[in-house]
Amino acid sequence: GYSFHNRNTVQYSFHPATVWCSTCSSIRLQVILCNFVRHLFLEDWSRDPIMLTVTLPDITFLMWLVCLLIMLLTTILVYLYYCGLWSSIMVSTSETEYGPLTMAYKTTVGLYKNTGKFFTEIFCLLPDREQLGIYYDDPEEVQASQLRCAVGSVLAKGDAKAVPEEMEKMTSNGFKIVHLPKPSYVVTATFPFSTIMPNFMAVFVAIYNVYPRLRNYTSQRNLCAYPTMEVYTDCGIIFLMPLSRHDEFIVPEFKKEQIFMATTSLENYGCSLDAEA
Repeated sequence: GYSFHNRNTVQYSFHPATVWCSTCSSIRLQVILCNFVRHLFLEDWSRDPIMLTVTLPDITFLMWLVCLLIMLLTTILVYLYYCGLWSSIMVSTSETEYGPLTMAYKTTVGLYKNTGKFFTEIFCLLPDREQLGIYYDDPEEVQASQLRCAVGSVLAKGDAKAVPEEMEKMTSNGFKIVHLPKPSYVVTATFPFSTIMPNFMAVFVAIYNVYPRLRNYTSQRNLCAYPTMEVYTDCGIIFLMPLSRHDEFIVPEFKKEQIFMATTSLENYGCSLDAEA
């Protein structure tokens, strides 16, 4: 129990079984933590009590500490929610509105995680345009130093025409222009999030939530789907894996090189770059 001796002093009792608190360096903090556990689990510590004195400022400190921990945990959970950690991911085969496309792109070889600087550059140049990444190699089949991808901005899709000023702006900054076809069907999944623009955590969560599902979906149905395309929109990431016209999604820099699908190698299903699904 506890009793007041004056305005600034409160006397608490705790049971010797709470010896785990001895790891704390402050005797006062030990008592505060013991009393907190007592109220938390509603245990009866009236047997063999030991009386120690704790001042009200110590209690106030503990209250602030608990509040800060609660706010920190809440902030982390809310952030992960907005990054889409608990989003339901559905993989399906369907037609797509992404095609034909006009894309301004740069190529890179190496770890896929290093493409972030290109996305940042693209966003700074054309912040109102959707961003697109085309990944040609499976990280489980190809060495990290040889992973190939094209990263760029979607200048136009469907029947729309690219804006000449935007094309000139991108080419003057070292980007190239490529026209991509519209596949008959694609394996697709959408990863929603509510952040203003894709951030590292949202992309990280998306990769580890979506790609295992894409892999299982294509392998169970023996689908020849490649390469993997990631479209970054204002409300999420759209994953697309064309089921036809595969070779037409390969940018000129990689045309003559051997391509591995982003989820399964071509040899597993006898696919060729000229195959139609």
